[in-house]
Order: sequence, then C-alpha cells, then structure tokens
Amino acid sequence: MAVFQCKRSGNRVSFSNEDDIRGLRCHEGYVEIVDNPVTINVRLNDTPSFLQPIVKQRGRVKKIH
Repeated sequence: MAVFQCKRSGNRVSFSNEDDIRGLRCHEGYVEIVDNPVTINVRLNDTPSFLQPIVKQRGRVKKIH
C-alpha cells in the first residue's frame, strides 16, 4: 500500500494496486508519502515549559508603516 498527496489540494489517497502506484509515481501532481519512524529525545533534567519563568518585553511595540 502506498499513500500519495495531491500538490494542489493537499488531499491524501492510498492505493494498493501496483499499476495505480506506478502511474502515480510518474504523475507530476502527486507526491508519495513515506512513513519514517520518529525518534523523540527527552532529557530528564529539563524543566517543563509551564514551569519556566515568563519573560515579557518592556516598552511599546514598534509600528510598521
């Protein structure tokens, strides 16, 4: 099974027929989506974001003309 995404609309479709997969790999309007495993590195010594102090900028916001 292969998953493809339309470049124009962003819709994702999946196909299991080999002829359809070969046809869409050559089609310029679709991109094949490949699932890669994601690794997450977590450090135990980091403080969570909700416990870190909030730093506010002082002064006015600059005007954009």
